[in-house]
Amino acid sequence: MHPDSSLKENVTHGTEQNPITGIHFESGPGTDFPDHFFVARHWHPTVEILYITKGTYLFEINLEEYHLSEGDFCFLNGEDLHQITGMEPDTRHEVLIFDSRILEFTYHDEWQESVLSPFADKRKILPHFLRPTDEHYEELRTVLAQLMKLSLEQKNEWYVSCKLLLLHFINRMHEYGLLLSSDQNLSAGDELKIVRYKSLVSYMEQHYSRSITLQDLADLISCNPQYLCRFFREITGTSPMQYLISCRIEHACTLLTETTSPILSICLDCGFENVSYFIRKFKQTKGCTPKEYRNRHFRNENGNQFG
Repeated sequence: MHPDSSLKENVTHGTEQNPITGIHFESGPGTDFPDHFFVARHWHPTVEILYITKGTYLFEINLEEYHLSEGDFCFLNGEDLHQITGMEPDTRHEVLIFDSRILEFTYHDEWQESVLSPFADKRKILPHFLRPTDEHYEELRTVLAQLMKLSLEQKNEWYVSCKLLLLHFINRMHEYGLLLSSDQNLSAGDELKIVRYKSLVSYMEQHYSRSITLQDLADLISCNPQYLCRFFREITGTSPMQYLISCRIEHACTLLTETTSPILSICLDCGFENVSYFIRKFKQTKGCTPKEYRNRHFRNENGNQFG
């Protein structure tokens, strides 16, 4: 998606039987992020733990910005709105993603009732950061580093070992008073702001092929069009209609490179009513026409090109 893209992540992490994922990320020449690491604003229901092993990053979490550097951990609770930017070309970090529900037991003992169930349903959450200067850092870092190593290597009974280490980690966080009540995370005003933002971008991502007006979007969050534009620009730096156009162009790019549909059909399928307007906006955004974009992609990726 384009740099301003913001949506609920539609990705399955792990498998249904083993819903834990370990990922290693690097940036720099020869990697998937040759200029710098960047993941656009999005959210997902799973918990994500990031360990910075090289470089400095700018994290946006629930519309607030934070800097993290080597040795820092970031905890993203389910539904946290976040964006991650590497501040240098050469950065490195590890990621562990899991569904908090895997830590629950069917027998509702005291620990299940007081810790595991509240964590699974997000009544208790992790703090956003753990830094080398924090108390208990070394003990918790050792547990998390082992977790990430097991999830990346996936040897033998790795999943069971990861699950046991996660339980141990959550228990330690509880013992040290580091698990937070969810009402400590956001003020009512901030939560409403994020809910409204998610509603808007989700609606545009899901209904980009239809006719959408400013009034439609304003009605979605119960405001007038003037407030909507101010609200959306404050968060994204762009207008809601410009975001919608960019969203439509990104979907057009996918159709141009993954199908042989005529450009006119793609124009209409992506919510543009006028092909001349579509081509003009596409060129403004991508620096080339839709036909040129299609030809370049297929020439570069598949060794052939469309006529």
